[in-house]
Amino acid sequence: MRLRTAAVIAAVLTVLCCVGTGVIGGGYRMLTSSASAGCDVSVDPDLSSPKVGDLNDEQRHNAAMIIAVGRQKKVPARGWVIAIATALQESNLHNLGDLGANNDHDSLGLFQQRPSAGWGTPAQILDPVYAAGKFYDKLITIADWATIPLTEAAQAVQISAYPDAYAKHEPLATALVNAQGPSGDLGLGCADMALGTAEPAPRNPDGTWPEESCSIVPDPTTGAGCLTPRTLHLVQQATAAGFPKPGCYRVDDHGEHPKGRACDFMMTSGGEASGAQKARGDAMAAWAVSNADRLGIKYVIWFRMIWTQTQGWHAYNNPFGGNDPSGWHTNHVHISMY
Repeated sequence: MRLRTAAVIAAVLTVLCCVGTGVIGGGYRMLTSSASAGCDVSVDPDLSSPKVGDLNDEQRHNAAMIIAVGRQKKVPARGWVIAIATALQESNLHNLGDLGANNDHDSLGLFQQRPSAGWGTPAQILDPVYAAGKFYDKLITIADWATIPLTEAAQAVQISAYPDAYAKHEPLATALVNAQGPSGDLGLGCADMALGTAEPAPRNPDGTWPEESCSIVPDPTTGAGCLTPRTLHLVQQATAAGFPKPGCYRVDDHGEHPKGRACDFMMTSGGEASGAQKARGDAMAAWAVSNADRLGIKYVIWFRMIWTQTQGWHAYNNPFGGNDPSGWHTNHVHISMY
């Protein structure tokens, strides 16, 4: 089972050539790795990311360019998140020229790279493709860059006076990487490759989800309460994919748990996930989103982010939880079902 999980994590963290898209009901698509070694990926100057947060067209375009360069250079998807978070901190995803008296020394461009520090000529640094490429070239030389905290990896590249400033941009950067628009927006040109395709849950002849009662008694994950058949199917498919046994039914005054339509998949024994635990949670969340239409998944919550059919990944505001890893879902992946 550990080998299966490791394989799924590798599918998330390693992008061998390009990225395909698993269709999700709301028009957004979850990035999935492709093993097609021969696909040809070019950087389209008209790229644009989907609408995420309050970013304007220029910012979304620059985020898409950063992702495309990462794909082209075969940098794993974690690197794209680090690069976008860095650009959000340094320039708010604007390709900044010389700001005169407001300029920080001779810093320029998306990553505020300095000609005097050897990053390139001003003209080169102001080319987003060149600037992103130089960032990735430096990033991949950092030991353990894919598993250390994002802010440490970014700081190792940037050598900023504010070494902890990058961390706050991780949720938005993750959303930009995860929530991609319709096929063609990123000029993918590669066949889809799922993170692990689940067996579909039964639908009505018209494609809708059948109404289900909480009829599986007791819930096999907790030994109490009940589950709907569709939630049990989720548990079985997640187990087959190598993910940890969840806890599903619980007594509560809100949400889907007391209805037998939600499960929590723990990545830690209680504390916030990091390193391999975080990667496992990323893989679980990616698997869930890529299979949402097959399984009847309503929403997914993981690491301060929530995915829904209509909005894709966006910030989670923690309306019911405490100010702790459980409340912010940084120690478990929550999945709610239709």
